[in-house]
Parts: sequence; C-alpha cells; structure tokens
Amino acid sequence: MIRFARDIGAVIVIAIVALGVGFGVNRMSANPLPTMYQTPEQRFDAQLTRLVAAPPFPITPNLTVNLDEFHSAVSGHSTTILDARPSVFYERGHVPGALNLARDDFAKDYSRLAPVLKPDLDKPIIVYCAGGECHDSKMVAGALLALGFSKVRVFTGGWDEWSAAGLPTVKGTAP
Repeated sequence: MIRFARDIGAVIVIAIVALGVGFGVNRMSANPLPTMYQTPEQRFDAQLTRLVAAPPFPITPNLTVNLDEFHSAVSGHSTTILDARPSVFYERGHVPGALNLARDDFAKDYSRLAPVLKPDLDKPIIVYCAGGECHDSKMVAGALLALGFSKVRVFTGGWDEWSAAGLPTVKGTAP
C-alpha cells in the first residue's frame, strides 16, 4: 500500500513537471497555441489587433496626399475616406463621407466595415487622423496594405489641416 501511494505520488509529480514544461515551451514559441478556446471571430479580432499595433509604415511622398488632392478625392466620391481617430473625435466632427476605422478599435471597426471595403481591394483609400505627429492613419494604412488593399494613401495634414482650412465638416456617427 505504501509503495502504491509512493508510485502515485511520483506519477503526479512527473505529470505536473511535464505540464509546466509544456506550458513553458508553448509560451516561448513564436506561434503559441491558445490555452483557452477562441471562436474564429475572436481569433480574427486578435490578429487584426496585432496587425494594427505594428509600427507605422514609412511614409514616402507617393503614399501621401496634400490638402488639394484630399479635397478633390472627398468631392469626387470615388475614393473611400477613412478617419483613423477614436470614435469620440469622429462624432465631434469629421470629413464628409468619411468612415470611422479607428486604430484603437481596429478589429471591431474593420469587421463592421469589411462588407463595404473588401469587395474592391483596388479601390483608392485615403486615411487621415488628427494630423501633425499623429501616427494612427499610418498604422491603419499599414494594416490595410497588409490585408491586401493596394491603393492606400495617407493625408498627413489630417483633421487639423482640413478644419483649419474651413472646409465642410459633419458631426455625428453617420458619414
């Protein structure tokens, strides 16, 4: 009986050590397995969140637009305009026709906008944020390029330059 208890104890210790080693190796892996079940939607949201958290892509002159080009794109209605600012700022005022694809809520907003965006991956897209030192538009643009969108550009002047020029604005949640 004592030998049986000792053998059971040894098996339990070996199992605990093996479990610890397994969790440790998984945690250090480049692609760790999830320890809890996630639905496909949850996994997709997590991937999108990691994607938009990547460092902003380097801006080259051919990937940016100036105020005149941006104004023409907004007036022409043939370019998708995306506001990368948080929704609270979008609701206070945004460029007419702009859709809110906030960097902070990228996974949720992208899932909501995917039916509008995904049918034409080659349609021109211009992303803006507050302007100046704001990197949200660059991060969103980089994520969209990684998702397969081919004609993504950034209006670096952003909301600050647009509103300072006295151009039309819209308030609320509707584009």
